[in-house]
Amino acid sequence: MPASRRSFLSRAALGAGMGLLPALGRAARAGAGAEGFVPPGYRLSFSDEFDATDTTRINETASGGRPGAPAWRSRYRHERHTIINSEKQVYADVAYAGSGGQALGLQPFAISGGVLTISAERLDERLVPLLGGQRYVSGCITTELTHWQRYGYFEMRAHMPAGRGFWPAFWLLPKRVAWPPEIDIVEASGARPRGVHVGVIDGVTRPKDAGGRWLDGVVDTTDGFHTYAAEWTAEDVIFSIDGRVHLRVGSHQMHEPMYLLANLAVGSHDPNWIPDPDASTPWPGRYEIDYIRAYTRG
Repeated sequence: MPASRRSFLSRAALGAGMGLLPALGRAARAGAGAEGFVPPGYRLSFSDEFDATDTTRINETASGGRPGAPAWRSRYRHERHTIINSEKQVYADVAYAGSGGQALGLQPFAISGGVLTISAERLDERLVPLLGGQRYVSGCITTELTHWQRYGYFEMRAHMPAGRGFWPAFWLLPKRVAWPPEIDIVEASGARPRGVHVGVIDGVTRPKDAGGRWLDGVVDTTDGFHTYAAEWTAEDVIFSIDGRVHLRVGSHQMHEPMYLLANLAVGSHDPNWIPDPDASTPWPGRYEIDYIRAYTRG
């Protein structure tokens, strides 16, 4: 997550979109499971309901998926040892060997009862030298190799961890190897559970130092499952929580295919944003995801 994701959209850029806006219409998906808040006119283009319990489909090359249980890549586009924002975790999967010659057996992913849990945990001190000195292990899932689209409606239902150091997020990056643009559907802080961060960085109308806005008091991310969503069109990006629209960005310059990411980072270089873990941090941190869905028009 680029460092500029911590910055804020100006009031002038947000304009009239800063007020609380009407709720989206509720729409149920076909089959069993939680309802979503899909605006009219969209059809499902990607989903994982996490009903299939096999976690081997979350791996380095995003191989092994099947209908209803897509494969996910278990890291960002850069190498696992590349640390950004002074985060303190390494993103692993069960096959990751670090700098050693064999898999370390680190498993941040579990699927049970239709919920994916991404866990962040302290590392055994004996493993720290094999992981570039990082002291925590966590997980990341991306559709970089499996699904991307231009525009759409993106929705996740999740329960986020409480505690100093935890930084769960759901966001979009371009399929083209470039940054910006970026759409932050939701970022949360375990140390600040009654606020979330949302926004866009397009590098033109929203430069790197004007990337988003905190929404305080609109949700407690740690008190249960909530639905976080963004509708991205050619003219606007609209952010909502539990079907209630909280922010309209307006004009932007993001018009290329993007893919989905969900991750649980640990710590950062900014204690006012995501403080590092300390003795009060409750381990493990658990980011529980009920579903992730994407929709397109038509």
